[in-house]
Formats: sequence, structure tokens, C-alpha cells
Amino acid sequence: MWGFACARGAVSRAVSWYPHEVVRNLHLKTAFALCLLFALASRAPAGVIFDVPHAPPGLIDNLTARSGLEAEPCDAPLWKVQRLFRSTEDDLRPALHAFGYYAAQIDKHLRRDAECWHATIEVALGARTTISARDIDIAGEARDDPELAKVIADLPLSVGTPLNHADYETIKERLRQFAAERGYLDFTFTRRELRVHPERAQAEVLLAADSGPRYRFGPLSFSEQRLDEDFVHRLAGLHEGEPYDARAVAALDRKLSDSGYFQRVEVRPQRNRADGRAIPVEVTLEPAKRQAWKAGIGYATDTGPRVSLSYENRFVNRRGHRFESALSVSPVLSTLGADYVVPGEDPQVQNYAFGGALTHESTDTSDSDSASLHARYTYKTVRWTSSRFIELLHERSTVGSDDTTATLLMPGVAWDRTVADNLLRTNRGYRVNLELRGAFEGLLSTASMFRVQAGAKGIYRLGNAGRVTARADAGILIGDSTGDLPASLRFFAGGDNSVRGYAYKSLGPVDASGDVVGGRNLLTTSLEYEHPVHGDDWWAAAFVDAGNAFDTDRIELRAGYGVGLRWYSPIGRVRLDVAVPDDTRDDYWRLHFGLGADL
Repeated sequence: MWGFACARGAVSRAVSWYPHEVVRNLHLKTAFALCLLFALASRAPAGVIFDVPHAPPGLIDNLTARSGLEAEPCDAPLWKVQRLFRSTEDDLRPALHAFGYYAAQIDKHLRRDAECWHATIEVALGARTTISARDIDIAGEARDDPELAKVIADLPLSVGTPLNHADYETIKERLRQFAAERGYLDFTFTRRELRVHPERAQAEVLLAADSGPRYRFGPLSFSEQRLDEDFVHRLAGLHEGEPYDARAVAALDRKLSDSGYFQRVEVRPQRNRADGRAIPVEVTLEPAKRQAWKAGIGYATDTGPRVSLSYENRFVNRRGHRFESALSVSPVLSTLGADYVVPGEDPQVQNYAFGGALTHESTDTSDSDSASLHARYTYKTVRWTSSRFIELLHERSTVGSDDTTATLLMPGVAWDRTVADNLLRTNRGYRVNLELRGAFEGLLSTASMFRVQAGAKGIYRLGNAGRVTARADAGILIGDSTGDLPASLRFFAGGDNSVRGYAYKSLGPVDASGDVVGGRNLLTTSLEYEHPVHGDDWWAAAFVDAGNAFDTDRIELRAGYGVGLRWYSPIGRVRLDVAVPDDTRDDYWRLHFGLGADL
């Protein structure tokens, strides 16, 4: 056996029977390392036990941090431990005062055994000081700022609440932060008092400040880039002379970053260069690439495997005009579309699009080929996105045994709204949409019709358990015989996002031969429950869908029900469902697969 004895930094080696060659080869640094390890182990901190009944959160940690004994090891000199023990009350009083305990009683005990010393600190907290008055007076232009009242209402230490010195500091910091964010750059406190009356266990918060005048936005300057400066100013939406607001600065950064014209945006308010209380703002912009190509592949049960290719020219000219085109090819649905986009007066919320599309669709119930031209004006508000459009559609379609060729000039309007806490993984949210369009025979149209289509979907998570998803879609078609209208304007049901258990667009009124020909009305609903089965990424689902497309003389609802699996991948929810139709003449069960956002 061999061992080490360490004293005053020297190392001595004791050897019994172990070979001398091995001992001589033992490196001196290894010996020192072992000695240091043993020394550290012997200097492990001793324990201080705090017995504080009904202690509020954070108080024990505060007492521990203030205790001088806490860091002393077991082999600390006795005189040092006793000196620190005697000063325990003086050390702990500030920690108790910070939480409003000014009448606390401290009882302490110290003992030492053969291995270590031990201290027990018993604290009887007594009455906790509460706030009897809070007076916050802000003079200057901020007095009439409606945001100030909201800030003051949310401040801690309202009358009747327990005193906490950290909350008092929080009040001052939040007022300073409010002043900086709202442009009161000359904000100064003229009174800062926290009056404590230990004998009454009460305290008063007395604060006064002068905000001074509110600063304004000065000149807005941009680095050199490809777009006209006038257009970039409209894109930014921030104007010289407006009251300074840090949220407006953040919104400026977000607007420019989300516009698609820039790959890097840096906004710098120059507060130190304020001239006449006007703060200049410098914006550095790094343009995005002029041209962008994207390719993708996908799969859905309704359309089968799909490949897509898109192209965008972000800088057709210096006025921010864009050109966008996309191609999507699948066995069921293939489209080729292009749009020339012109920003409106406020580019963030308005744009005009002029374009066209070619579409081929081949389902179990119809085949169609169409060409369309359209002009669209889109306007976004805080709650809704609305669009007004006019579309010229020429379509040839075969539905059942009927061949139809139709040309329709259709003006229309549409609204949609989506609200969600997270678009890719929604716990609470909803989507609603409505579209109206019509055509009049003789006005570049071969038929007259008026079409309404609406949809809604809501998601609600039940605490930490599963979530419920409800969906409803409806449509009405008024006008000439459906035989005069192309397949794309008739209503069909069935498929991944309709009545599962039935094939895509396989439900609707039938002709004399039993072929589905589409209907004037649509009504489908769905109710689904999902529950996590492995972490928060894998979920199991059970659902029931019901509805159909129908004419007014005959309503025949169909239902599908089943179970499914959900995987919340980084790019969206992957959905796999097994659904059984209530009519099993064609299919006993059907598999449905999809990928995309919840709403």
C-alpha cells in the first residue's frame, strides 16, 4: 500500500511493499493534485440551518446570502466562527427589513462536535409591514400621457400590500423605463422616500418626478439602397415630428424586415444628437437578393405527390414593384400562376395585384382546364384582411356525362381573419373567412350566378391535457342551372379537409347515371380531440366529420369517423388519419395524410 502526507506544501511518500520503481515513477505533480483534492474535501462548508416558519418566497435565500457564517468551512478557527456567530443578528436584520419584517425576533444556537461546527438560526417573523399610503406624482408633459396611468396601475406596493424593498426599487425602475420608452429624456426624480414606521408596521411610498417635455422623432435617414427614398419612407411608416416612442422604433424595424426587400435592418435612434428635442433616426439597410427561386416537394392524400417551383423578382423597379410566379404539379391538381404586385400608398397594408393562372384538375368526379385573368386590391387592418377583385375565367370541364364550356366575368370581395397564439402549434386560436362573387349573363359571361362561401375553424387546448378542434364550411350558389357552370364553381365534399373517409370531391348530388355532378349548397362540419402521447410532439387523435354538397330538393348527409396520429415537426404539423365512411359500398376505410399549419 502507499499513501501521502501533506503539510505546509511539502509532499512525503510512505511506501510499504509496493515496487520501488513504480513509486519513483510517480510524478510529483500528481502528488500535489491529490493533496489539493484532500485539502478541498476537508474544507467543505459547514451547514447553517434557518428555521423561519411562514417565510415568504425568497426570504430564506436572502438570509443565507447575508449570513457571514454560511461560507465558513468545518476547519475554520473557532475564534472566527464565534465572532461571525455573534454578529449574526446585525447581518440578518437588513435581509429581514428588505421583506418588511422590522419586529422579527432572532434566536441562535452554536455547537461543535468532533467533525464540524453547527449553527441553528430561529426567526420569529412577527408582523409584516404593509403599505398604508402610496403617492406617485409625475409633473411635466407625462402627466397627461394616457400610458402613464396604465403603468402606475400595474406598479407593485399598492395600499394594503406587504412591504418589499425590491418592489420599491422596481417602481423607480419602471418609471424610468416608461420615460425612456416614451421620449421623456429629461425625466428626473424630485422626491424619493420610503417611510417605514416599525412601531405601527406601516410604510409610505412617496415619489415625485418631473418628466420634462416629450421628445419627437427627427429626420429619418436611410443608407443607400435600390429603392426610391420616398417609397422607403412610406414603407417605414414613421414620420418626422411624431412623438418619440420606443415601440414605434421596434415597429419600424419589424416593418422593414418583414417587407421582403431587405435581408438586414438596423435602426439606431441618435438620442445623443437630439436637436431641439428632435431625435434623428439612422437606418442601415442591406438589400435582399433581387431574384429568389424556391423548389419543394410534398404529398397529400387529396392531390398525391406534389412538386413546386416559385420565382420572385423583388426589385422590378425602384418603386417597389414585384413579380411573383409559382408552378405546382400533382396527379390531381396542377397550377401555373403569375402576379405583378404594386404597393399601395401604405405598402405595409395595401397592394394591387394583376395576374393570371392556368389550372388543370382531374378528380374521381370531374376533369377541368381553366385560364383566368384577375386584378385584386388587398387591404389589411388590425383585425381583418379584405380584398376586392375582378376575375375573368374561361373553363372547360367534364362533370359526369356533361361537358361544359363557360366564360365568366366575376367581381367579388373577400374577408379573412386569423388569430392564434402560435400559428404552427396553436393552443388557442381561430380562423374565419368569407367570399362573395357573382356574374351576369351578357356581361362577358355565359351564365348568371351569385356564389357565397364561408368557413370557420377554432382550436382550444384544455389546460395541460388535450385540445379540441372544431371546423365548419358552408356555401350557397344562386343562379342558372349548375349544368351551365364550370366544375370549379360547383360545390363538392369529401377529402382531407372535408369529410374524411371519402375521396377528394367525391360527395355531392348525382345525375341519372349515378355520377357526382356537384351541388348548389355545401355544409360540412368536424369535431376532433387530440391528446399528447409522447412529450409534446406526438399526439393521438379521434374525430368525426359530417356534411355533404347538395341541392335544395334533396339533402343527404354523410359522416366519417376515425383515429389519427399527429407529429409536430419543426416545419409544421404532420397528420395521418384512418377514417371509416358511414357508406362502405366503395371504401371500408381510407387513409388521409397532410402537412401544414394548424389554422
